[in-house]
Amino acid sequence: MQGEQSAEMAEALRVLESADLEQGSRQERLAAFARAREEIWAIADRAGSDSTAIRALTRGLESSEELLAEGAPWDEPRAGN
Repeated sequence: MQGEQSAEMAEALRVLESADLEQGSRQERLAAFARAREEIWAIADRAGSDSTAIRALTRGLESSEELLAEGAPWDEPRAGN
């Protein structure tokens, strides 16, 4: 069984869970992804031994952000690409 979750990890998870990544225009959603990622990294900067695990929470955000910005490989090409 693992030890208790650090206050920083709990805070980072709250940021991740409360980020509204589904509503708004594409640009608004991209901004929401960026804000959440920046907040989580700021938390990790002041975290102790679990800072790496906290930063890892942003991997999914980065992947989703890339898909939103660039589209999935199986999507129709966007005009101008």
